[in-house]
Amino acid sequence: MNIKDKSISPTRKSKLIDFNKEEILIEEQSVLVEFIQHVRIPGFRAGKASEKMVRSRYSKDIIKELKQRLVQKAHQESVSNGSDRIYSIIETSCNLEDDFNKASVQITIDIVPEFELPNYLGISVKTKSSKADEKEIDQMISHILGQRAEFKPVEKVIEKGDYVRCGYSGKINGELIDAIAPNEKLYGTQKATWEEAGADNSPGVKAVVDGLIGMEKGGVKEVEMEFQSDFKIHSLAGKKAVYEISVEEVREKILPEMNEAFYKSMQVADEDEFRSQISQTIEQRKKNEISNANQQQIIDHLIEFVKVPLPESGLESERDKILKDFMQKNLQAGVAQENFEKNKESLHESASNMAVPRLKSYIVLEMIAEKESISVNNDDLSRAIVQQASMLGQKPEVYVKQLKKDRSEIENLKRDIKIGKTLNFLLEKADIQNDDEENTTKSEKHEAKD
Repeated sequence: MNIKDKSISPTRKSKLIDFNKEEILIEEQSVLVEFIQHVRIPGFRAGKASEKMVRSRYSKDIIKELKQRLVQKAHQESVSNGSDRIYSIIETSCNLEDDFNKASVQITIDIVPEFELPNYLGISVKTKSSKADEKEIDQMISHILGQRAEFKPVEKVIEKGDYVRCGYSGKINGELIDAIAPNEKLYGTQKATWEEAGADNSPGVKAVVDGLIGMEKGGVKEVEMEFQSDFKIHSLAGKKAVYEISVEEVREKILPEMNEAFYKSMQVADEDEFRSQISQTIEQRKKNEISNANQQQIIDHLIEFVKVPLPESGLESERDKILKDFMQKNLQAGVAQENFEKNKESLHESASNMAVPRLKSYIVLEMIAEKESISVNNDDLSRAIVQQASMLGQKPEVYVKQLKKDRSEIENLKRDIKIGKTLNFLLEKADIQNDDEENTTKSEKHEAKD
């Protein structure tokens, strides 16, 4: 066996492996023996047909299997036992001469260039407290009450927080915005829409939302809206629009009383238990957010040391996964398919940029996992399958069948589990400092000094 390496790029290699006649005949004989033992030929018991007959009837199948064996052997000798850190196998081919004098196997691989792992033990991580304060609890209570509110039709001057059914139409220099930005209906004309007067984070036209305050049912007025120079809709950016608003109906938001019936509906005994329940919910959410933020600090620290070129197949794969996830989430949220086509180039560019740090993190974390002997066992995989199935709203057995159809999905799931375990290991070994405690100490020192 003769092996030659050819560099295609810093992250891609081609390996050419030549087999001589003797090596080919040894493999061919092994294949032939297996065929004789397993094929069924009328008139012969299993394993009793002659070599000549088996070769005659199954010549194409034997050659096909022989080529696969040669590719496997070439892979084992030149790739698996080599010094390259292989990211993926791009292509394999086998050219076998009819007289078996020579066979050439070509294997194209993507590799990760060598680099030294940074010191990954004791990484400095700044974290925050997960404790819920009274302000956060009050905000969540307001949110819950708002979800259960009634909206009572009223005849009065509109105040902040009232819900208003209104219509509006915008113009810039006398030209309808519908004509300037025909695909942006929210900023053009709305014949009938509900708006919360004075809402701070309204997705609608801010000048309209604020302009409703002080109006009454049947009222009409004009307001001005200045779009910022970096506004997301380029045709409106830096321009001043005039909107005409008409009010059709006003509803006052009536919050429910926090009484015995309310607490019963929330499955708590009283206000103390209600606040305690909300506190636990907030703290669990904050713990998840803090954990994600801490992991991201670990990742950000590590990828700073990955200065080598990245394998093309890895970048393409990560980019495609990012695009797929983005499209699935947005389609579920009701975004039209044509929006993706319209923004195809910018989405592709954005996903390509996001793929770089993601691939860097996978590479360095898998190297750490290998060094620390972090692996994935059956219990890890079972738990991940149950969690993933729950997120997708499927039964675990249904999700398992789906995984079996695509082996790469199982490998991706295993990789994600290993990455998660590695990050948990690094967090256990990290130098974690609580930002809240530091800020409290600084504040106390400042007060003492004063």
